[in-house]
Amino acid sequence: MKHTAALICAIVITIASLPQAKAQVIVRLELTKSSYIINEPVKAIIYITNHAGRELTLSGENGRPWLDFNISSRGRPIYPARRINYGAAIIPAGQTVARSVSLNISYALEQMGNYTCQAYIKMPGPSDNGFASNRTHFTVTKGRVEWSQRVGVPEAPDEIREYELLTFTGNRAMELFAHVTSTNRGQEIATIPLGKIISFRKPTGTLDAANNMHALYQVKPDLFGHSCITPNGVLKFTTFHKRGASGNPRLMTFADGSVKIAGGVLFDPVAEEEARKKVRNVSERPPFIYN
Repeated sequence: MKHTAALICAIVITIASLPQAKAQVIVRLELTKSSYIINEPVKAIIYITNHAGRELTLSGENGRPWLDFNISSRGRPIYPARRINYGAAIIPAGQTVARSVSLNISYALEQMGNYTCQAYIKMPGPSDNGFASNRTHFTVTKGRVEWSQRVGVPEAPDEIREYELLTFTGNRAMELFAHVTSTNRGQEIATIPLGKIISFRKPTGTLDAANNMHALYQVKPDLFGHSCITPNGVLKFTTFHKRGASGNPRLMTFADGSVKIAGGVLFDPVAEEEARKKVRNVSERPPFIYN
């Protein structure tokens, strides 16, 4: 009898301790990629599904955020360098909302290695009740340097910046990044994703009169990208160019110090789509009348 009572008690305790997220709130965590280069934004998307039967309002209380993460590498936890106010999230009954978060803002992920991440949602109220997501894994590694150049900063004479164009193939396709650092202060300025490229032609760079970096890279066999990045790690613009009559597009520096694309034709995807719509298919031709 005692054994039966103990067994029933154990079953009750087990049922009571089961995570109720499966019945009330479901939290799902996804990362945009499985591999990142050092200092690239690690973007996570948190999907929250409300099965509580009523509208839920998630917000920080007593200095504690409603959204938190458990991140570890090699079995060691990584603690947040600073807390972020994610703002309130209102989830209607039976619906799902998504939040996108850059994990680098709160956590130091500049070391190469394998990481494990789990999201945690704190429910409203004085208790610590909450719901955990699935665990996801990602890798941080270093890209390959295709081009680099050190420059001064016009408005800060004591500053020395280094530009790098990095390629990375950790996610099957080859990706290109612009990397900017302060060499005299040993500080990371920015890692800017420029998109997927092909390896037919090596990415190259040059500088204009303001020491902005201009990068030229091949996106498709007949399409090239031109991006301009400032010494402060700001992407000024990206334009695309098709191969011209004289061959592939190329970077050209003019006498005034400006850098422009020569040998290519500016690609306007909107105009090209409009032109494509004007070309009728054979099936759209009016029927011929034969006598």
